Amino acid sequence: MKFSIDEGIKEIPYYPKAALYGADEKWVRLSSNENPFPPSDKVIASLLDAVFDVNRYPESETELKGLIAARHGIKPENVVIGNGSNEIIETSLKAMRHATRNSVLIPEPSFAFYGIAAQIYGFKPVRIDLPTLSLDLDLVAQRIDDTTRVVFLNNPNNPTGMIFEDAQLRRFLKKLPADVLVVVDEAYAEFATSPKFPRSVSYINDYPIIILRTFSKAFALAGLRIGYGMGEASLVSYLERTKQPFSVNMMALIAARAALGDEEYLAKVLDNNREGKAYLYRACEELGLSYVPTEANYVLVQVGKEAEAVTKALFGDRILVRWMGAYGLPDYVRFTIGTSRENQRLIEGLEGILVGKKRVHRHH
Repeated sequence: MKFSIDEGIKEIPYYPKAALYGADEKWVRLSSNENPFPPSDKVIASLLDAVFDVNRYPESETELKGLIAARHGIKPENVVIGNGSNEIIETSLKAMRHATRNSVLIPEPSFAFYGIAAQIYGFKPVRIDLPTLSLDLDLVAQRIDDTTRVVFLNNPNNPTGMIFEDAQLRRFLKKLPADVLVVVDEAYAEFATSPKFPRSVSYINDYPIIILRTFSKAFALAGLRIGYGMGEASLVSYLERTKQPFSVNMMALIAARAALGDEEYLAKVLDNNREGKAYLYRACEELGLSYVPTEANYVLVQVGKEAEAVTKALFGDRILVRWMGAYGLPDYVRFTIGTSRENQRLIEGLEGILVGKKRVHRHH
């Protein structure tokens, strides 16, 4: 069938849904930065209680907005709830349509969906290839021009796990011209331990900035798809106007409320992440692999020219990790920090592959 399609849509890579690996305990799933634990008992109980009400449309988002606002010291009108933080990425673009400002700045490597969403909504993605793995906000500021409408900043950055600091963000925001929105995606912020991590929420009433958070990672609700954005009230109101009614399902709203009420669960997740990070650092050092110190729940590791082959070999051992070729980092692999047993399985598998290759080389 011949059909006219916008060139921007044609350029978006088409990925058929991948087969779901790891549905049983024999697989170690360390490729998607998921929380390795089931949700908290409070979340599970709340979902079981709600299951008989799914014949009704979702309840109001008001209560959850109030809980999020209290957590961050802001007002409910500063909060927008989304079907994953991905929906807030989309609403940011939908609300920002502009006659002359039609480009979006995306420092790379970072989360792939920014560029895809920009093309879907008719913006031109302008990709900034960073000379190092760290996100240089001064360099990003230099690339803002009269066509720039939205700037996406990922902090901690996926896939590197690195952060830009509070002073850097303040300096960047002060340089912003009028009519440019900054979207700071903090999907992994709960895992960050640096005292210099930005106090970004404190800037929402002074600058055109939207802060994104998610329940997918630290709170273990990835399968329910719920996230939120925070910004100045009038800005948030424009994002709200571009949302579908009832875009966030009932179970997600209920689970998110329960998740925010279980600090003990969150502390367990963060403790596991700190311990797992230290273990993976030591193991990489023993294997002679360099890694990027991370503020998130994953570690970017430089494996070398055989990074893709190592990823495939681990897959053969039922261990899923992410080769970074699609991010322009073909020598790197990203490991999600799992449970202590999963981390151990990963290192055992990696050791078997790398040490085995060294033995082959010595034999020759």
